[in-house]
Amino acid sequence: MATVEVDRRAVRVLLKPWERPFAGGRARLVLAREVITKVQRVNRPTRAAAAPGGRAGLLVTGVLKLGRWGIGTGTSRFVSVRRWMPAIRLVVDRETAGELGYDELLISTKDVDELIAALGSASVPESG
Repeated sequence: MATVEVDRRAVRVLLKPWERPFAGGRARLVLAREVITKVQRVNRPTRAAAAPGGRAGLLVTGVLKLGRWGIGTGTSRFVSVRRWMPAIRLVVDRETAGELGYDELLISTKDVDELIAALGSASVPESG
């Protein structure tokens, strides 16, 4: 699955080669820290409530979600999540969403708590 890295200036989501076709061929998604408006832990990211709406991507029910989710909801999400692994939700400002093509990124990672601590002030309580 994707790898999430945080430094003083940016958050980088590094995609595996097999994930890239589901992100428009991009190898990484980079967000400047100041464009992130919300950071949240999602304990069960494969549930429908974590990424509602239509999709264009890969779905193995209850096991894996990869691609664009939220079609028809007004919120476009890039999703790369697996069962039994929590995810980090990164919500970006409107201008960045227009450039990036996504309003949110939802990425499974074993380092969720460390990433949220590193991002600090934009974090909100966890969701199901």
